[in-house]
Amino acid sequence: MGITKTICILDSDPCFSSLLISRIKRQLPQHLAFRLNKDILLSRSDLLLDNDYILYNQHEISEKELLSHCNPAKSPHLIPLLAEEKPYPPKDVLMLVHEIESRLGLGMIPLPLESNIQTALVLSFVPPEEREIHVQKQISRSLSDFAHVVRLDIMPGIIMPCDPEYPDAPVYQQVSGISSLLERLSKRGFSYKDIPMFLEPDPYGDLRFGKPVHSDDVISAHTRTLHLLIRKTVEYLRTLEDSSLLIAVADGISFRRMQSLSKSLSHLEILTPLHIEKDYMLCNEIDTIVKQHTGTSHIDFPYRIQLKKERIAV
Repeated sequence: MGITKTICILDSDPCFSSLLISRIKRQLPQHLAFRLNKDILLSRSDLLLDNDYILYNQHEISEKELLSHCNPAKSPHLIPLLAEEKPYPPKDVLMLVHEIESRLGLGMIPLPLESNIQTALVLSFVPPEEREIHVQKQISRSLSDFAHVVRLDIMPGIIMPCDPEYPDAPVYQQVSGISSLLERLSKRGFSYKDIPMFLEPDPYGDLRFGKPVHSDDVISAHTRTLHLLIRKTVEYLRTLEDSSLLIAVADGISFRRMQSLSKSLSHLEILTPLHIEKDYMLCNEIDTIVKQHTGTSHIDFPYRIQLKKERIAV
């Protein structure tokens, strides 16, 4: 279970703090959250030193003042409670949880335990632009752990990521493409040695299978064919000397197919919208997928939501 982490809520409003603590406990039950106010802090600054996180109202106390009470050799993580733009509403509790998890390093695709090959499935229930910011960040971080990262999009072609638009962007030509690959796989007799023929450079990372000829070529493929594609790709990656990651990104497919695909990949990551708790059907479907998945898993809320001007209060 690990060592319990402590979260100090530094705000003068006891009602707000109490509500925030109760919601944090639902999201992070392994953490201990409690409230302090500025007056107590000034009289007992030692109360801060043993905390892992301090969620502070930056209109009541500044980061600089907080740091003056902390030990430079062991300072807690400081996370502002309020948004940075007017009218400075409180951040949504899920955004705060995301910031805490980010400081812990959660949400990163874990290294494999017994192999140099890792496989991950990202299930997205957020808009494509939010999905892409998150996935591209994951790929970028993974390139520090894996020598090769291969992306496989399992979604309609119309919501697959577009190539970056800037004058010096290299032009990539597909050798055959994912549509041709799926057709060959469905007829059997396909060797994993041919996988590199269907990979193209990914402008956001390392390698990818790219877009289909027709928008529904991938999502209309039989699930058995997709499992075979995953297996053949892993067989190819095993021939490489360096560590490799296959990251499949699924969007706009059925829950039954999500559940089936999750059995072929070791790590499961689910991108959900804020306030998912209001959608009971979606919560139940996701819960079923996570419970039946045998590897590691993580549910995330794309951080791009913090860039929106309108924020939802706690």
